[in-house]
Amino acid sequence: MIEVKDLTKIYRKHGRKVGLLGASFEIPDGQIVGILGENGAGKTTLLRAMAGLLPGVKGQALFDGKPAGKQYERISYMTGEGSYYPNLTVGEYGNFLADLHTAFDPERYAEFLQFFALDPRDRIGNLSTGQKARVELASGFAKRASYYLMDEPFLGKDAFTRKDFIKLMSGTLHGEETILISTHYLDDIEHFIDRALVFHRGELSSDAMLDDLHESGKTLFSFMSSCCGWDPEHYLEFGKEGEDA
Repeated sequence: MIEVKDLTKIYRKHGRKVGLLGASFEIPDGQIVGILGENGAGKTTLLRAMAGLLPGVKGQALFDGKPAGKQYERISYMTGEGSYYPNLTVGEYGNFLADLHTAFDPERYAEFLQFFALDPRDRIGNLSTGQKARVELASGFAKRASYYLMDEPFLGKDAFTRKDFIKLMSGTLHGEETILISTHYLDDIEHFIDRALVFHRGELSSDAMLDDLHESGKTLFSFMSSCCGWDPEHYLEFGKEGEDA
């Protein structure tokens, strides 16, 4: 189980507090949760704070009663920005991770490389943005972890690759893994996640189960829109003031 208790990481921007302004929630084992919100809502800060990758964090993020730093081998953190070494080849990076993490499965890594059409001989620094993101996903899921924290994992991926990877994840998971996934591609995860946590201006705005949303006739997009106060007709105000003058 994941227990997040008043997790806080504050930055100052133009004299205003931004970041993560105190989040609390629990996630039972085996649940797949979407971490949603606009840009700057605190999603990346949340996941990085939970993974123990940020200094100066207040509050707690516990995985079965322990912070991430006490059980790193059970947690896999993936980011669209990439955590690889650009001077290594794709194959060398896999060998490095196998030596570093006891839970890393080289055969599983090779299977993901084949699925993503990645050549182990290619140097990571020479790959395209989309290919680098595929390396990140392959390495992250080759680590057989209990908890997967995924921050914008589909960055740089085309629509076909995103849908294929969702299907691949669904087919390879055992049902016991807990996944937190932050993404703006709502349509792709609509029928993959069990639950949605929507963040707005650094705070947890709403928490809902997808089955409940669908039963009430809502989509993930309409739910997030209402939580964030998005006005679909706001664009009509553009230039209106100048016309009135």
